[in-house]
Amino acid sequence: MSKDDSILVLTTREKSWWWSMQEVIPAIERVWTGIGQFSRENIRMLCVPLAPEDEQCIQTSAPQLKRIIITAVTPGTVRAALFLRLQMKVSAPMIIYIFGDSTEGFHAFGDLPNVLMERDMFVVSCEAEAVATHCSFPNARVSVIPIPLVDQFKVNGGGRDTAHKTARLAYVGRVSEQKNLHTLLFALWILRTSYGRVPRFTLDVYGGEDNLGSPNMGLKYPNYGAYLQGLAESLGVAHMVTWHGFKPRDWLFDNVHLEPHIFVSPTLHSDENFGSSVLASLVNGHQAVTTAWGGHFGFQEWFPQQLILVPVHRSTMGPVVHPVLLANAVLRAINRMSTVIVKDTTLHRARAEFSESTVAMRTFHMLSRADVEPAPLEKSPTQRYIDERRDLFGGARKIYTDYEDPVAQIFFEAYGMKEPLTFEERSPYVLPPWASYSDHVLRISDPHRGHQSFSLDARISEPLDVTTCPSMNTCRLPESLVKSLVAQGYAFSLYLGRS
Repeated sequence: MSKDDSILVLTTREKSWWWSMQEVIPAIERVWTGIGQFSRENIRMLCVPLAPEDEQCIQTSAPQLKRIIITAVTPGTVRAALFLRLQMKVSAPMIIYIFGDSTEGFHAFGDLPNVLMERDMFVVSCEAEAVATHCSFPNARVSVIPIPLVDQFKVNGGGRDTAHKTARLAYVGRVSEQKNLHTLLFALWILRTSYGRVPRFTLDVYGGEDNLGSPNMGLKYPNYGAYLQGLAESLGVAHMVTWHGFKPRDWLFDNVHLEPHIFVSPTLHSDENFGSSVLASLVNGHQAVTTAWGGHFGFQEWFPQQLILVPVHRSTMGPVVHPVLLANAVLRAINRMSTVIVKDTTLHRARAEFSESTVAMRTFHMLSRADVEPAPLEKSPTQRYIDERRDLFGGARKIYTDYEDPVAQIFFEAYGMKEPLTFEERSPYVLPPWASYSDHVLRISDPHRGHQSFSLDARISEPLDVTTCPSMNTCRLPESLVKSLVAQGYAFSLYLGRS
């Protein structure tokens, strides 16, 4: 490391298990390499864990450091950052990239927050992550810069085929409870049973199980992939759904992103801070239906003719996607698929926004932001509470009691949870397929948010008829219970959002 190096980039391969990070971190590295090429900044990049000779070079050159960049927070980069701040007494501002760390209570940061200063900078990929970060560190400096992935994408060079008899829906991503694929299958059942005549469509699912569940809540549903396949069978949609498992990115471009399809993502994942697969379909001119959640909001500005955002509702048990609204959005996308042609100039402008050259310039301009006084970065009461809860739960990733935890709602709101679900008079209601009623007991076995049951009296006052799924049978429940189920996100109006 030369004595003239002014910016030290600490990068890592410790997150290679996270599929997206295999693309994201190298893209960030190329941004900083590019800054070094077109500016006067002297940049040195080191990958942790540091070799002994690299540590020695850092010690020699520490006084010349102007900035320290951390491409991802991992045990290795945290150790290196603490070494610089505590042992080497390096006061140079840090620029730290975060990817869903805020909704996890900055679990991966370890002791790093204790040495952060207000002059340090967090770089996030979406506004939702910025809001969530300020929930933990109100005085933090946060810069929103998209992840520059388009340069590595394959993109269509010519016209896009819109002639098709069967619409192809495609989901690309992890098969995880928080990705909410069970609600997508429920929505497809609603389309087939409640919408009358609809265009023909299929669903292709690309991705493997992550077996993580909801670690922030300590919840996990066993064999979620097998559950989904069984659910598709019981809903009568198995013939429309193909489970492809994990596929490499090049294969996905050749067989999905470059081919006619509608991208669908019903996700409610706690760290859905960007969406590289959504972007891969959007930059190729395809329609997409996603939740209005996390990083998806930022795509609306650049792909308004293609992206349909499904609202995320507030419930007493956290965020919920109304399956009827999801079904309605899928139908709209199918109808738009053959009628909306995006101009090449529009696509070129959108692609440029997520290119390495554009992001490098935005990052370079970020470096010129005025410095602030080196005051310690204070944690919010919310973050201090989370730290206490983490200690209570034994230092594990669990930081919330469950999806009803009031502190969790703060971050759900930051990520996009909006209007509450409300009871509609005279509306027919349907229970989701993870609800069952027998022997005067209503049981909820939600693969995402957990289990509960309600015992009912044989004589029901003020009964209300609700439809069960998939049997289409009617059961009579107390109106007060139906209202409670609506508020929790376990009973849905079949009239809501219908067009």
